[in-house]
Amino acid sequence: MINNIVGDNIRRLRENLNITQEELAFRCDLTQGHINYIENGKRGFTKKSLEKIAKALGVKISVLFEKGKEPSAKVAESVTAYGKRSRIYKEIIALLDKLPDAVVNHYKTILSAEVAIRNKGL
Repeated sequence: MINNIVGDNIRRLRENLNITQEELAFRCDLTQGHINYIENGKRGFTKKSLEKIAKALGVKISVLFEKGKEPSAKVAESVTAYGKRSRIYKEIIALLDKLPDAVVNHYKTILSAEVAIRNKGL
């Protein structure tokens, strides 16, 4: 079996933070499919995508390459999900929590499509 250190570390960190692939994708402006492919070793990664993922997970990029260690999921105090927009992010999450699941899933689908279009440069 191929050793997928980076993907395994991303998954472990994400799960330690108790977030889904969709949430991680939203935080780093990638698609859920892209995160899934990286975690499962089905797609290579770029420096730019790893920078986004590491920032969203609150770790240095080097942590993603650590072999044989249980990476720490502690988020640095100065790192927030959206930097200066943290308050707005929390307000959006609070509003989404009040909506029915079907509506939230609809918005997630739209967001995923928007991210996919943006990544294709259309």
